[in-house]
Amino acid sequence: MKALWIALAAAIVAVTGCVKETRPLPLKQATQATAEIPSDQLLDVGVHIFSPGIPQAVEDDPDLADKTRIYPDIRKAEARYFAMQLRDTLEGTGHWGTARVVPATVVSFDLTVDGRIIESSGTTLKLAITATDAAGRIWIDKKEYEGRADTRTYKEGYTADRDPFENVYVAIADDLLAVRKTKPAAELANIRRISELRFANDFAPVAFSQYLAQDAKSGQYRVLRLPADDDVLLQRIRQIRERDYGMIDTVSENYAAFSEKLEDPYTSWRRYTYDEIVAEEKLKKQARNRMALGAAAVAAAIFVPDNCSSNTCNRATSAARYGAAAGGVAAVISGYRKREESKIHAESLKEISGSFQSEAAPLVVDVEGRTLRLTGTAEEQYAEWRRLLHELYREETGLVPTAPAADTATPGAQAGGAG
Repeated sequence: MKALWIALAAAIVAVTGCVKETRPLPLKQATQATAEIPSDQLLDVGVHIFSPGIPQAVEDDPDLADKTRIYPDIRKAEARYFAMQLRDTLEGTGHWGTARVVPATVVSFDLTVDGRIIESSGTTLKLAITATDAAGRIWIDKKEYEGRADTRTYKEGYTADRDPFENVYVAIADDLLAVRKTKPAAELANIRRISELRFANDFAPVAFSQYLAQDAKSGQYRVLRLPADDDVLLQRIRQIRERDYGMIDTVSENYAAFSEKLEDPYTSWRRYTYDEIVAEEKLKKQARNRMALGAAAVAAAIFVPDNCSSNTCNRATSAARYGAAAGGVAAVISGYRKREESKIHAESLKEISGSFQSEAAPLVVDVEGRTLRLTGTAEEQYAEWRRLLHELYREETGLVPTAPAADTATPGAQAGGAG
């Protein structure tokens, strides 16, 4: 009879095939502003696209992807997606000015946030975050934030529009706010001034280098003196900066559209990888799906004893054999189906990520009567835009700006006269 009970137990496990749900996590919310913040203290935040954190060994050997669960294409998509999630969290608090997701080459913000993905799966998210203000002072220094998935978000029909790892983004936002609260109003206003002067110095170092000093050891900036508010050159720089912000908004909108397109297949992929990982932990072996349980149930059905001495025993034996076999076969089929669905979602993510990285829609912009057509990826378009801004400024003023940091090889831009 012992084999009978083993078979019945295997059948029950195989038929249910469900991983026990973890205790729901508390739904944390980022601290909200309760009063209006003066405009000269509202820091604009630039969230750089995160570093995907792909080990070189995985880059060199794609076969390691399954073993490490680090899929380069998906990680690159996550690098944009996570940055956008953090931006949304920050922007929703009311404690900051404008928050934008930008390429790593953009350094013209009051506060810049960098992130690196340490671990990302359906069960766990771990990020390393650094935040630095325009004065060069570090607010957060490579601090690691880790959180478990809120499994409620993986349920079919979940409509709360909350990320499984929202608590991680909330923790980052609250830490940034905690540092901000330690800054007096005068220091916050000074950070904004330095941000503007650094942008101006990038375009006109001859004219604006006299206003800033950078410590050679710490890399921090301090204001030596301020230009007159009605300075003609400063007014021109402010106009250029507004145009630059307009382009940054366009790039950030591209990232937002990418994240929106990614959300459904990415959430499904996370759900399947969550089930897979938890099943592995429960079984304490390398199996990645429920087929192992199914095989065990089928085997148990085969070995249920036939030597029963009563009709009751015979009926129970038959039921156990049928239940175990049926449950086992169902689990095997379900396992294969889960694997195939997971592959479909993974391929969808790769396709979306690949199309975003290959080329964004061409942008046509008008600058000072010149029509420019920018092509390439979002990052390449912005790099080309900055190069053209410098070129136009040089033509207009005769002053030689600093070579743009983003001046890398790009597909280029086509220019024409005003139409």
